[in-house]
Amino acid sequence: MINVMKNNSFNTVLTNNDDNCNDSDINVTLANTLIEKGSWDEAYPYLKAAVEMNPRYAQGYNHLGIYYIRNKKYMEAINKFKKALHIDFALTEAHYNLASLYMERKEYTMALSHFKEVVLAKPDDYETYYFMGLCHIHLGLEKEAESFFTESFSLKPDYIPPAVNLCKLLIKKDNYTKAKNILLRVLKTDSSLPEVHFLLGIIYKMQKMYPRAMKHLRETLLMDKNNTEAYNLLGECCIELGMDKQAEALFTMAAKLDISYISAINNLGKLYYDQKKYQDAICFIEKSIETHETSHSINSILSETTDTNEIIPLYNLLGHCYKMAENPARARNVWKKSLAINPQQQDIIDALADIPQPAYLKNRVSLVID
Repeated sequence: MINVMKNNSFNTVLTNNDDNCNDSDINVTLANTLIEKGSWDEAYPYLKAAVEMNPRYAQGYNHLGIYYIRNKKYMEAINKFKKALHIDFALTEAHYNLASLYMERKEYTMALSHFKEVVLAKPDDYETYYFMGLCHIHLGLEKEAESFFTESFSLKPDYIPPAVNLCKLLIKKDNYTKAKNILLRVLKTDSSLPEVHFLLGIIYKMQKMYPRAMKHLRETLLMDKNNTEAYNLLGECCIELGMDKQAEALFTMAAKLDISYISAINNLGKLYYDQKKYQDAICFIEKSIETHETSHSINSILSETTDTNEIIPLYNLLGHCYKMAENPARARNVWKKSLAINPQQQDIIDALADIPQPAYLKNRVSLVID
């Protein structure tokens, strides 16, 4: 949803002093009254008449831009916001509305140029700093995004979105202590935020503080029962604490929620492998690979980006399961598929070399004609 009309003023700004001024005042008053009631369709004819009578009425063009956004006429909205700024470049609301529209259209560079004008006029606008951070994230500029999230959070510590996004970047940089301090501070304000508990679970797990990690991951799942990553991470904590039975249930739940979730599938397969349940592992991994390959084929047809490398761990684990199940031929075939995707896997090359050649290859006779 496009966030427009931030702190908009309904003050009449008329720069024409001609005979139409009184009529323009009436149209502006009627339009603003209807806008305050949320009756944008009824306000439109009065807005249109107001800017026709007074072409220098910048706020009128700004309001027309909002009207067009509400009617999903985005190019018309852009043109009206630009018109408003051409008349009055200092009209902060038009900058904000235009930036929000550009952001919705994924035109992040354009959005940033107008968000910048907003914070220049209003240096304490914590929400706009947050949006600037999001734009930089989408542009792949994480260092800049961190700065804007930090500024937003410092201006409004109880505003949760920048705090969460800042902590995600800190975790990515392995700065667990700073991220943890921020999240614990947020949690004191509101303990009912599943994403905050989830991020704390990740941090405590990375710090090998598994009981604490499990506490926060359980809190996450109490509030968000479909969080596949939380089930998987909780299962990994159980493995570390020797709670294999609980881990199996958690990995199974994660895979049930998302059969294409490679990490959970790989974890459950490894658990079966370590328990020497090779057939169970084979059945489960093969089914998962089949689903993944089907999905990959569909995505290829639809020209969507897919990562074939993510399935390599499943092929490799399946090969080891086949080998332990005394089915070297299937192990060889699976490992060859893996190497076809990434030939630079020395451990799999070595494992493949350890498998005896089939009898029909060992006994092949070479015919030499003298």
